[in-house]
Amino acid sequence: MPVHPILVHFPIALLVLSFIFEFFELFYKDKFKNASIFLSALALFFSLLSVQTGNIDSQTLNLNEEAKIVLNNHQSNANFFLFTLSVIFLFKLYNILKKKEVKPKSFFILLFFYAVALFFVFRTVYFGVKLVYDLGAGVKLK
Repeated sequence: MPVHPILVHFPIALLVLSFIFEFFELFYKDKFKNASIFLSALALFFSLLSVQTGNIDSQTLNLNEEAKIVLNNHQSNANFFLFTLSVIFLFKLYNILKKKEVKPKSFFILLFFYAVALFFVFRTVYFGVKLVYDLGAGVKLK
């Protein structure tokens, strides 16, 4: 049984929650302190698992040329998402270790990286949906 379809939902949900909690931390510093780094760490963990299980699961697929191109786009966007999420996590970790409060300029830079991460995660989803629903990758018919 492929594990990738089970895991892929977690990084998406955790990224969105982390993004939302950035604003909670901004307005309610004491109540939600460091919630977004915890959520981004979980998102990064599940992203690593999703990418690795996706690579493993894709090895068993018998794909035509069109599906191979879509799979390559799916994997590339997943890797860009993983990189951007790593930047977000490391930025947050640096600020915590240096005991720095995120200043407005830094906050907007962080929001930019969240926007980039959201862009890549939704592109990854788009190509994943195209693979499964349009091209039938990994679908077993009875």
